[in-house]
Amino acid sequence: MANYICRYTGFNPVDRDVINVLVPVGEEYRAGQVIVVNNLVVVGTLAGNISVWEGVTPATAHLGKYVAVVINGGDFETMSDGRRPEGNPDYSTYSYKAGDVAPAIMLAVGNEFEISADSISGSAAVGKFLEPTDGVDYLTVVDTRTVGTLCAAKIIALNKFRSGGNFGGQFLDTVICRVLE
Repeated sequence: MANYICRYTGFNPVDRDVINVLVPVGEEYRAGQVIVVNNLVVVGTLAGNISVWEGVTPATAHLGKYVAVVINGGDFETMSDGRRPEGNPDYSTYSYKAGDVAPAIMLAVGNEFEISADSISGSAAVGKFLEPTDGVDYLTVVDTRTVGTLCAAKIIALNKFRSGGNFGGQFLDTVICRVLE
């Protein structure tokens, strides 16, 4: 089973950079998933809403605009296989189901975040970059930043994240990134 970690590691996030995204019907979000934030949700029970956004998978027309990454937190108490946890579970296996509201961080200049190796594609190393890719919902490791990509994140450190397990002795490989201009 994959482990998904994505969390803000900067000092204090600016309120506009941590947002809420409604998981669309028929989809499931996980920490580290890339989404494009288009509009506020204005239908159904959220009519008059001013704080929950709708998101879509990145496409060519979206890259470099309002791209966000889903983070751990909020109502994450359903595991990917549908069970509810008991005791002290490993929340890196949680997912957000259709209709849930998931927290996300905007890939805005200066934001720093930690993301697990299971949430990205490619072999991470300090100095490489993470970029959104057309039509996929994960960040891709690239050696050099693609010209024109406005929301590339530079890998500034490799880390181990304690995930729990028996006696808290299991660790996940993660990378620490900073979004560049």
